[in-house]
Amino acid sequence: MMAAYGQNFVEQWAPMPVQVVGDFYVLSRNRFNRWMRMLDDLDRRAVLTQADLPFSSIGNLPGVRIVTEQILITEMVTRVWSILLIAHDRFRGENDTEALAANVFLGHQAVRRRALDVFRNDDLLGLEHVLRIEHIRRETEVWSDILCAPLMKKYNLWNYAHSEEQAREYYRQRVEQKALSGSSDAWIPMLSAMRETFAEGHSLGTLIHEEDRKLVRLMLESFVFEEQRTDFIAGSQTNNF
Repeated sequence: MMAAYGQNFVEQWAPMPVQVVGDFYVLSRNRFNRWMRMLDDLDRRAVLTQADLPFSSIGNLPGVRIVTEQILITEMVTRVWSILLIAHDRFRGENDTEALAANVFLGHQAVRRRALDVFRNDDLLGLEHVLRIEHIRRETEVWSDILCAPLMKKYNLWNYAHSEEQAREYYRQRVEQKALSGSSDAWIPMLSAMRETFAEGHSLGTLIHEEDRKLVRLMLESFVFEEQRTDFIAGSQTNNF
């Protein structure tokens, strides 16, 4: 949804409020530190408790899968948001948030690599869990590049693609099919396809952490256009944010 309305977000002339930028950094830093502590414990084969994984339901999933799944999925959100912030700066000819956004983005890349290393080194995991995480990893990479290709092209942000070659190809395909605007009906099947891609039964295997809820709300509330805000809130409620 942020990608669908991304160009409107980028073309806001007002700078991002200092409070929003500050909260984004603090929440992201806290989340990074929490994840790293959890990954260190998992690497030592320590058992994570309900207090370590404060989700309303964990079920029988291994802790390493829960953490890795969270990191991979939220990395896609962080990538989209980072591209939006930097593109907004470049549209305005300013450099208000680029350094901070890049710092948070690189931190998420570091914790993503760490999570995949810990996950792949856990020889006790069953094939089901391995295939699930590899599926999420591949799909988040592809969808990030599909969603962000137009902004990466317009503001020369190809270094934020998982694969610049593939992202450029996705951009070429979208140009041929006519670029999608936020109000285009073509977004409906695209977003439905995304939801289906990440579905496991009727929901994700991992529920959303409170810090992620706060970050998503912060991002969505930065879209100042009333019609879009209504759409965002409706979508957020549907997805239990």
